[in-house]
Amino acid sequence: MTGRVFTDATAAQVDKLARALVAARVFPDEQTLRAHHRDRPWTIQVSGRGDVAVLDRWRDHLDLLGIDALWCPVRHIGDAVTHLSVCAAEHGFSGLVSPPVMSGDVPVYEAAGMRVRETLAVLELTPVSPAAVPGRPDVSMRPALTADAEEIIAIDGECFEPFWRYDLRLMRRFLDAGGVTLAERDGRCVGYTLSTVDRGSAVLGRLCVRASDRRVGIGSLLLEAAVSRARDGRARHMTLSARTGNAAALALYRSAGFADTGRRYAFLTAGDETGRGLGHRIGSLMGR
Repeated sequence: MTGRVFTDATAAQVDKLARALVAARVFPDEQTLRAHHRDRPWTIQVSGRGDVAVLDRWRDHLDLLGIDALWCPVRHIGDAVTHLSVCAAEHGFSGLVSPPVMSGDVPVYEAAGMRVRETLAVLELTPVSPAAVPGRPDVSMRPALTADAEEIIAIDGECFEPFWRYDLRLMRRFLDAGGVTLAERDGRCVGYTLSTVDRGSAVLGRLCVRASDRRVGIGSLLLEAAVSRARDGRARHMTLSARTGNAAALALYRSAGFADTGRRYAFLTAGDETGRGLGHRIGSLMGR
């Protein structure tokens, strides 16, 4: 039984994991990883049989603990979810959020007591070439600044339910990293996109437009800006994830040349995502 038990990772164990965690993009660099572990040692869990879990608050406005990474054989997932659910409760969180789970592994998480919260489709653009989009004289694009964080969060809150919308902590982290583009219409911020380019791969992480400014081509202009950034960064391909029920978004992406890869993954939850436990008293973790 000893090997099945998760415990807080020691500094020596974190040192051994550091290169792999950074290579897998769980952390941007080793300095961030070590600061994260120093401030909240319990958010990196290891077991005697070599399993690893990295934890983080899902969103600041929700008492949900997210699993940023879970490295273990499929046969160990049930034990891991049981332990991490207990860990979440012990630290005041009312629920647990899975990492992205490929469709074939969803039944394993369900057997461990989690339920599907959302299923997403993966689309890809290869080669990375922006579609020609007619411009609008009243709409302009610019890189977002740190001072824009609250305005962007307001747009995000209009477009997404609480489970998905970002908080200021996450948005400031994204702004510090770059890759956030704002759309302005007649001087007003009306939408934004978030994208990353790393080692030849680009990811479109977010695209949203205020409801009052939709259906006039702003989404297409934002998408063109994100794809152009990926091309300029010499990305060989660009991927994105969209909720399978979001027909409007899927149509936009397909019109720009993105193809459905057929891959599906899900986020699952356990516990109460609307509850107010004590997790909000813990303070910020690394961010998602």
